[in-house]
Amino acid sequence: MGASSALIFGVLINVAILLVFFRFLMQLAAVSPYNPVVLSTAKATKIVDIFGRIFPTVGKGRVNLAALILVVLLYFLKMWGEKHLSGIGTGSTIYFIVSTIKEMLLSLVTLLKYMIFAFIICSWIMMLSQFRSPYIEVIQELVEPILAPFRKVMPNMGMIDLSPILAFLVLFVAETMLRAII
Repeated sequence: MGASSALIFGVLINVAILLVFFRFLMQLAAVSPYNPVVLSTAKATKIVDIFGRIFPTVGKGRVNLAALILVVLLYFLKMWGEKHLSGIGTGSTIYFIVSTIKEMLLSLVTLLKYMIFAFIICSWIMMLSQFRSPYIEVIQELVEPILAPFRKVMPNMGMIDLSPILAFLVLFVAETMLRAII
């Protein structure tokens, strides 16, 4: 009973975290608010609007503090709930906070790697089929701010874009350094 309830709890909280985090990223990357994917994500995360009454949006309307704080709170709830439902103690408060932040950052790195990989696949789909969908546009607009600094460093090779490779390398180094902590 404990393992199955922990699994159900984990799935539900992960979906909530992913939706709120994507809402944060879409606003940060200034994805077109008229895109159907953005509209449906905003509808699914109306709780962010309630938190928005408490926490302001800063950075010229791009950094939604309400969504960011809600993601952090959901992640703490996830870690506490999974440990509690699995019968594992949380340990000391400091250890719990540090390990939760570490796991949150590792999840962020993993999500960024998946987004870059999805960007690569979507670019192939667009090139081969000349098909654009709202999902592909959102992925491109989310990944572009991540790859832009690497494009400035990499030499221009025409149609071949090596910036995702450099981004993967940087994310791999960041992940390795995070795993070395604690």
